[in-house]
Amino acid sequence: MKIAQEQGPNACVVEEVPGTKHRYYTDCKYWRNREICGQKTVIRYECCEGFQQVPGQQGCTGVKPLKNVLETARDLGASKFVRYLETSGLAPELTRAGAITLFAPLDEAFDELAREQRLRLENAPNPAQNPFLLYHVSDRKLTSQHFRADFSIETRYNGHQLRINKYSNGMSTVNCASIVRKDQEASNGVVHILDSVLDPAFTVERDLAELIMQDGRFTELAKAIEQSGFVSKLRQTHQPCTILAPSDEAFQKIPSSRMQRILADKKAREALLQNHVIPHPMCLAAILGEHKVRTTGSGRLTFDCDRKGVTVEGKRLRSDFIMGQNGVLYMVDDLLLPDRAKSIVQLAEEEKLFSFMEMVTTAGLDDAFENFSEYTLFVPSEAAMYSLPPTTLQELRTNKEKARQFVMFHATQGRITSDQITDNQVVMSLDENHPLRLQVYRRALGVEDAIIEKSDIEGMNGCIHVINKALTPANVSAGEVLRQDGNFSIFLQAMERVMESSPEKLELRKDGAFTFFVPTDQAFTRLGSQRLERIMDDTTYLAKTIRNHVVDDMLASEAFKPDLYYDIQTRQNTVDVVRKNGKLKVNDATMLTCDILNTNGVIHVINKVLLPDQHLED
Repeated sequence: MKIAQEQGPNACVVEEVPGTKHRYYTDCKYWRNREICGQKTVIRYECCEGFQQVPGQQGCTGVKPLKNVLETARDLGASKFVRYLETSGLAPELTRAGAITLFAPLDEAFDELAREQRLRLENAPNPAQNPFLLYHVSDRKLTSQHFRADFSIETRYNGHQLRINKYSNGMSTVNCASIVRKDQEASNGVVHILDSVLDPAFTVERDLAELIMQDGRFTELAKAIEQSGFVSKLRQTHQPCTILAPSDEAFQKIPSSRMQRILADKKAREALLQNHVIPHPMCLAAILGEHKVRTTGSGRLTFDCDRKGVTVEGKRLRSDFIMGQNGVLYMVDDLLLPDRAKSIVQLAEEEKLFSFMEMVTTAGLDDAFENFSEYTLFVPSEAAMYSLPPTTLQELRTNKEKARQFVMFHATQGRITSDQITDNQVVMSLDENHPLRLQVYRRALGVEDAIIEKSDIEGMNGCIHVINKALTPANVSAGEVLRQDGNFSIFLQAMERVMESSPEKLELRKDGAFTFFVPTDQAFTRLGSQRLERIMDDTTYLAKTIRNHVVDDMLASEAFKPDLYYDIQTRQNTVDVVRKNGKLKVNDATMLTCDILNTNGVIHVINKVLLPDQHLED
């Protein structure tokens, strides 16, 4: 702030990337250093456009006289371009009064021209009609105020148009070349300084679909587009786009069997094509750092840059392109596979679910999950896997049968996405002996006693849901669990009395989707012997009491978020559940042990009896 103030009036920031030719001229005095393509920039100050320093005065208080567009371009570092214009005989026209826009490449831009381009530039049959030169001139005055996404302006080259784009990071491009200095006023128009020479050969009067179909580098892509009817989709949209067109060699990098499965699967094929199309023009010159963009499918692509250039999804992008009628086309050397065109094995690896996939390998199920049928996997996160006892984890890594049982219980046949999950839904796991019970919570989904942390990672042959704990099959009933423990004899006795006197009041379905809040024997004895005896003798009240401990839904403890109050309907009353200070409470009872799974549902052990009312109080 202080340094900026010391510059005086009409001083503007120039941002430079050390060791490169890149300079970014701003209209601002106050500017923060940033990273561009991974490199910290250096800030210096120059006089803003149209101003100059006056000896003895702070800042830039002198106003420059206006010059014509050629003189203005020469002063700004485009002297080579001006010489080409003068040699061609175009200078008289460009120095007369008028309203001209000149897109002037810097001198160093001409050093990067290919030999074939230089020949076309310097050996035009009619220098005054040189396409290269006329393509940089427009007979109207166009300032950056007119710039917007995919704005077109006609040039002097037979009505050929330039495509201008303006990006949210402040960059502007013309035919995907950076405008490094904009709005340089001249007496007969305006000059914009470019970092590249505009080659009209890079622009063709054809749509991108036609370019792909006719270019011999994209025969595999052309087949896929034709097979899916994607040509008409590209042509029907009037919105300009960017196509990242995989070469034939890119297709050949994918194993042929996998590629055939992708192309034979209508949804996977369409997702693959959509993942290579961005619904707006994307110029590489505008990429200054990591930038995520949506494709025409459901995915996003990550662009980034470094000293060597631009990458997409970590793959290096070529800088050459073709500008078509409806956007820009780049050739890519690798397929950008969306999730929907990957196997669930690939997706699990990309999600870094390494421990579970290690079990899959130990179990010998890699090939099945890679190549056959459709599956839904409920995969514990890495943190969930490492919360298992070390001995259990080691056994799963080395024992094929144990690993197989573990993996099979975490998977089911078919593709089940989150929008298909219903509360208390039961699906059979792949082990064909133990069901998986699914739940719908407030803003969460569950399977058994786990919560789904990340849902709907869809691949070509199934779907992955990442869960927060490893699952264990339930093999015994709720009654057996309580009898084996020995600390719930009074609750079991009460259940038996109710079942004997009024079985219809406590009938339990066989689908195993209940929650039992079970008081310990100590909780019952704290009621006092006389009061407890009266409760046990009054079968009607006893039935209400037991029913107040049973919920017709399977509620895992993880479903209750901290500091939120949940109204839970038991078979008798509504109880309040809250997690406070690391403890779960139901009414005034504290849960001592949570998530004891059984074939009937889940048990939470509590330290107080949930009486339905107080009419038996002493």
